[in-house]
Amino acid sequence: MGLSEISIHGDWAWLIERDNQVGEAAATKKLYRVALSDMTPVPLDQDLPLVAKDEVRDLIPDLRALNGHVQDKVEGFAIDAAGSGWLVTDNDGVDDSSGETLFRSVGTRAD
Repeated sequence: MGLSEISIHGDWAWLIERDNQVGEAAATKKLYRVALSDMTPVPLDQDLPLVAKDEVRDLIPDLRALNGHVQDKVEGFAIDAAGSGWLVTDNDGVDDSSGETLFRSVGTRAD
Protein backbone atom coordinates (compact mmCIF):
# COMPACT_ATOMS: atom_id res chain seq x y z
CA MET A 1 0.00 0.00 0.00
CA GLY A 2 1.32 3.42 -0.87
CA LEU A 3 0.48 7.04 -0.22
CA SER A 4 1.01 8.91 -3.46
CA GLU A 5 -0.44 12.35 -2.83
CA ILE A 6 -1.02 14.86 -0.08
CA SER A 7 -2.80 18.04 -1.21
CA ILE A 8 -4.10 20.81 0.99
CA HIS A 9 -7.32 22.57 0.08
CA GLY A 10 -9.55 24.49 2.46
CA ASP A 11 -9.67 22.87 5.87
CA TRP A 12 -8.57 19.46 4.58
CA ALA A 13 -5.56 17.42 3.59
CA TRP A 14 -6.50 15.22 0.62
CA LEU A 15 -4.70 11.87 0.31
CA ILE A 16 -4.47 9.18 -2.35
CA GLU A 17 -3.81 5.62 -1.25
CA ARG A 18 -3.01 3.01 -3.90
CA ASP A 19 -1.93 -0.60 -4.03
CA ASN A 20 0.51 -0.46 -7.00
CA GLN A 21 -1.57 -3.08 -8.82
CA VAL A 22 -2.83 -2.81 -12.37
CA GLY A 23 -5.87 -4.08 -14.29
CA GLU A 24 -8.00 -6.71 -12.57
CA ALA A 25 -5.45 -7.08 -9.74
CA ALA A 26 -6.08 -3.47 -8.64
CA ALA A 27 -8.08 -3.35 -5.41
CA THR A 28 -7.26 -0.03 -3.74
CA LYS A 29 -7.14 3.38 -5.38
CA LYS A 30 -8.91 5.72 -2.98
CA LEU A 31 -9.19 9.40 -2.19
CA TYR A 32 -9.36 10.32 1.51
CA ARG A 33 -9.43 13.54 3.46
CA VAL A 34 -8.19 14.46 6.93
CA ALA A 35 -9.24 17.58 8.82
CA LEU A 36 -6.28 19.94 9.21
CA SER A 37 -7.63 20.83 12.66
CA ASP A 38 -6.92 17.23 13.74
CA MET A 39 -3.24 17.49 12.82
CA THR A 40 -1.12 18.57 15.76
CA PRO A 41 2.63 19.00 15.35
CA VAL A 42 4.84 17.27 17.89
CA PRO A 43 8.61 17.13 18.39
CA LEU A 44 10.36 14.39 16.42
CA ASP A 45 11.18 12.40 19.55
CA GLN A 46 7.49 12.07 20.56
CA ASP A 47 4.82 9.66 19.34
CA LEU A 48 2.90 10.97 16.35
CA PRO A 49 -0.83 11.52 16.94
CA LEU A 50 -3.31 9.42 14.98
CA VAL A 51 -5.92 11.17 12.86
CA ALA A 52 -9.18 9.93 11.38
CA LYS A 53 -9.40 9.72 7.60
CA ASP A 54 -12.66 10.06 5.72
CA GLU A 55 -12.98 8.04 2.50
CA VAL A 56 -14.21 10.45 -0.15
CA ARG A 57 -14.10 8.35 -3.30
CA ASP A 58 -13.11 4.97 -4.66
CA LEU A 59 -11.12 5.92 -7.78
CA ILE A 60 -11.26 2.52 -9.52
CA PRO A 61 -14.56 3.29 -11.33
CA ASP A 62 -13.01 6.55 -12.59
CA LEU A 63 -9.97 4.67 -13.87
CA ARG A 64 -12.17 2.11 -15.65
CA ALA A 65 -14.49 4.73 -17.18
CA LEU A 66 -12.60 5.43 -20.41
CA ASN A 67 -11.19 2.09 -21.50
CA GLY A 68 -11.80 -0.42 -18.72
CA HIS A 69 -8.12 -0.61 -17.74
CA VAL A 70 -7.12 0.32 -14.18
CA GLN A 71 -3.71 1.97 -14.09
CA ASP A 72 -1.50 1.37 -11.10
CA LYS A 73 -0.12 4.83 -10.35
CA VAL A 74 -2.71 7.42 -9.38
CA GLU A 75 -0.20 10.00 -8.27
CA GLY A 76 -1.76 13.43 -8.24
CA PHE A 77 -4.87 15.20 -7.02
CA ALA A 78 -5.86 18.85 -7.00
CA ILE A 79 -8.98 20.96 -6.53
CA ASP A 80 -9.42 23.92 -8.86
CA ALA A 81 -10.88 27.35 -8.06
CA ALA A 82 -14.37 26.19 -9.06
CA GLY A 83 -14.21 23.27 -6.60
CA SER A 84 -13.70 20.46 -9.12
CA GLY A 85 -11.35 17.65 -8.14
CA TRP A 86 -8.82 16.37 -10.69
CA LEU A 87 -6.71 13.23 -10.63
CA VAL A 88 -3.72 12.30 -12.75
CA THR A 89 -1.88 9.03 -13.27
CA ASP A 90 1.81 8.52 -14.03
CA ASN A 91 2.85 6.01 -16.70
CA ASP A 92 6.58 6.23 -15.80
CA GLY A 93 7.54 6.14 -19.50
CA VAL A 94 9.00 2.64 -19.21
CA ASP A 95 8.82 -0.36 -21.54
CA ASP A 96 6.24 -2.34 -19.54
CA SER A 97 3.80 0.59 -19.31
CA SER A 98 0.90 1.23 -21.65
CA GLY A 99 2.20 4.78 -22.05
CA GLU A 100 -1.23 6.14 -21.20
CA THR A 101 -1.62 9.00 -18.73
CA LEU A 102 -5.07 9.85 -17.44
CA PHE A 103 -6.08 13.36 -16.37
CA ARG A 104 -9.69 13.27 -15.25
CA SER A 105 -12.16 15.32 -13.29
CA VAL A 106 -13.87 13.54 -10.43
CA GLY A 107 -16.45 16.31 -10.08
CA THR A 108 -17.25 18.45 -7.07
CA ARG A 109 -18.14 17.66 -3.50
CA ALA A 110 -20.07 19.95 -1.21
CA ASP A 111 -18.80 19.82 2.35
